[in-house]
Amino acid sequence: MTQAEILTFLNQYGLWFMFLVVFMEYLNLPGFPAGVIFPAVGLWAKVAEISFVAAFGLSILAGLLGSMILYLVGRYGGIRFVNKIYGKYPKIQRRMTAFEEKMRHREGTTVFVAKLIPVMRTLIGFPAGIIQMNIPKYLVFSAFGIAIWNGVLMFSGTIIGWFI
Repeated sequence: MTQAEILTFLNQYGLWFMFLVVFMEYLNLPGFPAGVIFPAVGLWAKVAEISFVAAFGLSILAGLLGSMILYLVGRYGGIRFVNKIYGKYPKIQRRMTAFEEKMRHREGTTVFVAKLIPVMRTLIGFPAGIIQMNIPKYLVFSAFGIAIWNGVLMFSGTIIGWFI
């Protein structure tokens, strides 16, 4: 799907379309990559004269909701899943255990930095849930990382809109 097609969808379905796409992405479900949707939303905010702040805030909310669901999956079902993986691939257990220990010592920093790295940003909720990271702490560090990621990409679309 091209950015022109995404802009057509945004014009037709508005911020709800963006919310759904961002929510699905942070759930790590197939959809549009942020590198496509966020610049298109920033451009749309500029050319359609909608509120950038509203779109940005809604994108953070969608990211947090998707991230929180993945966190809860990790918290309440992650250990069973990980134990199955360890049973099939015992060599992975040593690396994963080392990662979990490092994450326990630097929970907030790990989540924040992971939210700035493609692929990892949508997956970090699962191990955060497994180690039972404090939920408010998880949400705060996630929100900061999500805001930077979404904001930079959305603002890049707004800059493109200045030159159109």
